[in-house]
Amino acid sequence: MSPETSRRTAEIHMPPIHSIMNKVREMRGIGREIFSMAQAVPWYRPPQKAVEAMKQEMNSDRFHFYSPDPGLMSTRVALSREIRRRRGINLAPSKELHLTCGASQAFVSALMAVADPGDRAIVLEPYYFDHVFAIQFSNLELDSIPMVEHSEWSIPWEILEEKIPGAKVMVLVNPGNPTGAVLTEEEIRRIVQLTGENSCTLIIDETYERFNFSGSKHHPWMETNQEHVLTLGSFSKSFSLSGWRLGYLFGADYILKEALKIQDSVVICPSTPSQILLEKCLNLDGWVENRSAEVEHRLHLCRSAMEQSKGLEWREAGGGFFTLAKTPDGVDTYTLANYLIEKYAIATIPGDAFGAAGKQHLRLSFGCLADEELIPAMSALASVDLTNVSF
Repeated sequence: MSPETSRRTAEIHMPPIHSIMNKVREMRGIGREIFSMAQAVPWYRPPQKAVEAMKQEMNSDRFHFYSPDPGLMSTRVALSREIRRRRGINLAPSKELHLTCGASQAFVSALMAVADPGDRAIVLEPYYFDHVFAIQFSNLELDSIPMVEHSEWSIPWEILEEKIPGAKVMVLVNPGNPTGAVLTEEEIRRIVQLTGENSCTLIIDETYERFNFSGSKHHPWMETNQEHVLTLGSFSKSFSLSGWRLGYLFGADYILKEALKIQDSVVICPSTPSQILLEKCLNLDGWVENRSAEVEHRLHLCRSAMEQSKGLEWREAGGGFFTLAKTPDGVDTYTLANYLIEKYAIATIPGDAFGAAGKQHLRLSFGCLADEELIPAMSALASVDLTNVSF
């Protein structure tokens, strides 16, 4: 008799990104030109100078072996210096900063370090689905608060203030995925104060922090190391290290000690070659800033193209790689996503994947199109006409 799988995983539904990307690969495999605006994989490679510098260390002993669980001390020192220089945040690299196998693993470690089964975790919806998966398989109570939608997405403050008391964790993604929403300094301060007053740990996911085009660059640790605030991020977008699987987590040392137990159990340590490559990347002034300007340019092109289309409504994105566009009411967005691939060669993600508030929306990534794809992709997007389409 075959063993049954766990209810823990059976109750979690995989997002449509996997089926969408499989379809993209299949269609490209038969020679179709497809503009993938589905998954946020940067069009650019890691800095070539950094890659070449890393190659010089391939014969060193440290390259091929485990690093310390929280990461190489030299890499943590280099990253803490970069964070201090650029953001004015003073971190003790030996105690308050860990390197991780991407932001997703950092999130799981942070979440399990501060919350027990049955505790309540707040997310803003539309949410990043991997955060919700982690909350669900950690046996936490999910409390998903829909954001207010107009021409952009904003926080429903009255509801949030009612929900925070008694919650153990609040998750904040800034800039947002999938919305592209970016918070003001006043909003950040208000959330930090609200969570702190209610003994609620605030986990801030800053995966798209280097792609902030309109909002505040404020972070609560710029002023003082507030123990209830944990911050995580990734180098998958900034330095295009998605395949290298490297991220970070910083916060109070006593919490990071607990998070390290999860990291050791799951992955032991982040990839050593990835850390060495990051050290080389951090030596390149201005490289990420140039990539960020190119992403912002793509945002403007995407806005302009969508405003010319018929049936897709732009929702303002202040940063990140995405917008969550409004679709016509009553249209099945899974069918619509398939239609856009077949007719217009544009791959998108149905907004339902990001919670009920994402229904009747499509997530489009403007941060993944290569230079040679921009004009034809934006032309295809501008030509979308859903006026007489029925599904």
